[in-house]
Amino acid sequence: MFIIRGKHKTMAEVELRQIGTYHITELLHESSTSVFYRSKHRKKDVIIKRLTIPLSTNEQKEAFLWRARQLKKLKERRIVHIIDVNFDGDYGYLVMEYGAAEDWRPMQPGTRFSPSDLRGLLSPLADALHYAHVHNIWHGNLHPAHVLTDGRNNILLTEFALTPPASSLILDDDTPAIPYMAPEALCGQASAASDQYALAVMVYEWLCGQRPYPGTTREQLLQQHEQGTFPMPRSLNNAISATAEQVIMQALAPDPEKRFPHTHAFSTAYLNALMGLPIKVSESPRQRAPIKDAATMNGSAIEGRSSMVGTSFSGALDGTGGLDNADSMGDIGGVANAGEQVPLRDLIPKVNEPQPTQQASGKRQQKNHTTPSPIAWEEQLFPEEDVDEIDEDIWLAGDESSTGETRSTRLQAKISNDLRQGGILSRSLLGYEERPAQIEMATLVARSLTENVPAVIEAGTGTGKTLSYLVPVVRSGKIAIVSTANKALQEQLFYKDIPFIQRHIKRFNAALVKGVSNYVCLDRVEAERNGLQFYAKNRDFLRLLDVINDPDSTFLGDFETLGFRLPADMRSHVATDSDQCAWSKCNFFGECYVRQMREQAELAQVIVVNHTLLLLDAAMGGYLLPERDVIILDEAHHLEEEATRSFTLTVNPLQIQLLLAQRMLKDHSQLSLQSDAFNAAQNTWMRLEQVTNLGHKGRINLDTPFEEGLHLATAISNLADSLHRQRPKDLPEKEGQLYDKLLKRTKNLADSIRTIFSVDDLQKFVYYVERAEAPGTRGGLQLQACAAPLDVTSWLKERLFDKCNVICTSATLATVASNPARPAEKGPNFTYFRQRVGLDPVEHPEILERILPLAFDYERNALLYIPRDLPQPTFGSGSDDYMKSIAREMYKLVKLSRGRAFLLFSSKRMLERAYELMSPHLPYPLLKQGDMTRLELTRRFREEEGSVLFGLKSFWEGVDIAGDALSLVVIDKLPFDPPDDPVHEARVGQMKAAGEDWFGNYVLPQAVLRLKQGIGRLLRTRDDRGVMAILDTRLHTKGYGRLLLNALPPARRTNSLRDVERFFAE
Repeated sequence: MFIIRGKHKTMAEVELRQIGTYHITELLHESSTSVFYRSKHRKKDVIIKRLTIPLSTNEQKEAFLWRARQLKKLKERRIVHIIDVNFDGDYGYLVMEYGAAEDWRPMQPGTRFSPSDLRGLLSPLADALHYAHVHNIWHGNLHPAHVLTDGRNNILLTEFALTPPASSLILDDDTPAIPYMAPEALCGQASAASDQYALAVMVYEWLCGQRPYPGTTREQLLQQHEQGTFPMPRSLNNAISATAEQVIMQALAPDPEKRFPHTHAFSTAYLNALMGLPIKVSESPRQRAPIKDAATMNGSAIEGRSSMVGTSFSGALDGTGGLDNADSMGDIGGVANAGEQVPLRDLIPKVNEPQPTQQASGKRQQKNHTTPSPIAWEEQLFPEEDVDEIDEDIWLAGDESSTGETRSTRLQAKISNDLRQGGILSRSLLGYEERPAQIEMATLVARSLTENVPAVIEAGTGTGKTLSYLVPVVRSGKIAIVSTANKALQEQLFYKDIPFIQRHIKRFNAALVKGVSNYVCLDRVEAERNGLQFYAKNRDFLRLLDVINDPDSTFLGDFETLGFRLPADMRSHVATDSDQCAWSKCNFFGECYVRQMREQAELAQVIVVNHTLLLLDAAMGGYLLPERDVIILDEAHHLEEEATRSFTLTVNPLQIQLLLAQRMLKDHSQLSLQSDAFNAAQNTWMRLEQVTNLGHKGRINLDTPFEEGLHLATAISNLADSLHRQRPKDLPEKEGQLYDKLLKRTKNLADSIRTIFSVDDLQKFVYYVERAEAPGTRGGLQLQACAAPLDVTSWLKERLFDKCNVICTSATLATVASNPARPAEKGPNFTYFRQRVGLDPVEHPEILERILPLAFDYERNALLYIPRDLPQPTFGSGSDDYMKSIAREMYKLVKLSRGRAFLLFSSKRMLERAYELMSPHLPYPLLKQGDMTRLELTRRFREEEGSVLFGLKSFWEGVDIAGDALSLVVIDKLPFDPPDDPVHEARVGQMKAAGEDWFGNYVLPQAVLRLKQGIGRLLRTRDDRGVMAILDTRLHTKGYGRLLLNALPPARRTNSLRDVERFFAE
């Protein structure tokens, strides 16, 4: 989709044969600032525009990347699409779609159109420019040759200016564009309004056969603007109506603020003029207002280029496209005076301070001159569009003249209108029902966004909490990171909920961001293919190659979107590995899937992550993910558990083996030190085997330093020192970067081993050894040594909640703990959650809180069965009789429900025994966790009528089975943490030592949250009905039983199986 003028050169005549990973097939065109090539890439033709001007400094490269990535996000069918941006040494390049290039031709200066014929050209051009302006990007290099046409009234806009803001480095050949530039653009102060002026000059030329001013240089044009008038359009073409002339003259106003609000308004006004629709105009003389005398201007401003500063910047970029060294960008304080040197970072505006795109940079006072009065265009002449909503929403977020209270009130009103009956959703969705709890939550989120105050909200199943937080975010214009518990919930949010809002509420950019190991590494795939490795001829590997090389494929590297499942061992060979990633030095950096994911995140308003990635970003000071205005923690009840898991140090034998197998380490470290490390690792794990076999269930806590482990730490540290001393000085860039990563990895591993085995801070960590499945293996257990933090509260407060506004939500956040901030209040509250994550109610009384009313009628549609005659949970001897009693009761319930049941267990041992006892006697499809993947179990449960699923912890939440397929949820016993869990045991021990109520303030609230999650699997829609059963008689015999029951949904309660039978018979 690009037109090249002049004779094409074949490969034999092309000196440069490759740019990055793109193989050049043809030289197409050369200009004063760039060369255009044709390339064959993955069976598809592309155009490569390579700059001929070197970008020798990091600042220049950063500026080029910033502008190029702004252009890359333009996804409008009438704008040539940029598909890649990168560097060839010091020379930047863009990769663009080629398409049916021979069918397109540039518009030529001097081409004439009739007023009616012109509308077919003006409307799509104005729409394309308006789309770019709405995304805070303007063209800056507009003239007829950059408008392509296929002769069938189809147009393409190309060659947006690349010159960075306020840069003396010229990256564009703008000589042909100068005659079309607005006065302010000639002075180096371009804006979106300048594109409208250039478009109006082209319209004038297409109608009149000449431009308003004949000058071709900046100096000539500035003098002509100063000296007088130009011919009115009708004097050159009497077919132009007086109203159409007035429209053109307003678009040509020398003062940017006197032009139309945007190019779409310009084209619509022109169309209305052709149709004879009334447009209010004011009489005005033809005299054009002169601008400041060119002679008084600084020469560098005349020779300089337009300032291509947009009005949004999502996150900071380093010179390689990475995020690790990003820092915040400064405000725009206005356009620089002529000749003034302004640092680049001062010219890139903050994303949360948007400015109207039609406002011109560098306003000039027009004195003692009159100009044509602007046309008073009517709102009703313009159709409703999402872009109008975008303008309004940006204003809601950034209007500094409005008070916070006013902005909050307006945003709340806006989203209430969206969600109420008669609003935008009910008009487009048949059968839409207003949900009062959803509107209540949405307005509270709006308050949090506009007042910048954290919020904690419990929204039960059926509230529609995703819409309740996404709609206010999208309407506010704020940038949000939405974090949820796991990848499955991420994907549901990104592929289901977000497209719904984009389709029915407003268009916005969103990005799904996962850890790098979730993406295919093209470099590793190529190494596997070329290295004649085992997988090179494997059927699944060949399928992967076909997907990667398919030019029509939409695959973006995420394994979950591949369409088929790679075996785990093969996936480990082709997945991105941060330790083996050369990043910008990689041959495949230009098409790297991780790089593309990061770029999409930089341009997104909503970035969807999981808690693990969010916490890693917090640990890195916010440099892993883009800048954000707010963080929304969905499934926030997992935060403490996930933080504990994320910051637990773990060392296992596989880590040592993989390190010692590294080629670079073998080649560049002392052989005797490698042998020392190997022997030290063997001794360490042999000794751990001896110690652990003495412990309960193969797990044991460490309470004194472990000498063998400390010796291993020293051996690995010595290896790191050897790598540092023997680092070759002449390594190529890629190998040098990988070498430095290996060195860092070795040092970090030595530090982790030393931290774990020194056992020197029992007040902050619990140190233990346990058997666990090794990452990347198939079911094999191995010993691993761990150091887990006992308290993540202060860390979460300092790194997460003190850094950004955070909104926490879940279906289960409220518990039965006492509230020290309001001791007189009884009932469910957020005390437990807030104390565990660093939002103590006494220290943070300002936080917004709400427990929303339940969306479902539990009293009518649900029955809670809590029997009294079962034995209490028994461990050790006698436990088999207990398990038989529980299995017998489950069997009775499943028979009454005719299958359609979730049987949820607190231990794998109990699940296996119940399955063994019940499976021979149940005439229903039986599904057991561990026999297949969670996804497959869920799919089969939905599809196979009457299914019964035996599940563990992962099925207590995050599974959505609506309708009759699930009518019974049975929980074997109250979900207390196992007393021998190292972290749980250590935390309880600390609370006992401090004299705290460890059971009431820690153990019991934890069980309440889990119990609510498990029970919550039952009713998923308003029409669902079913039975919840908890087979733990401690609900009747223990004092805490009533507290637990009061925290559950208000279903009818019974201890009689006859009531269950009658319920299912209704």
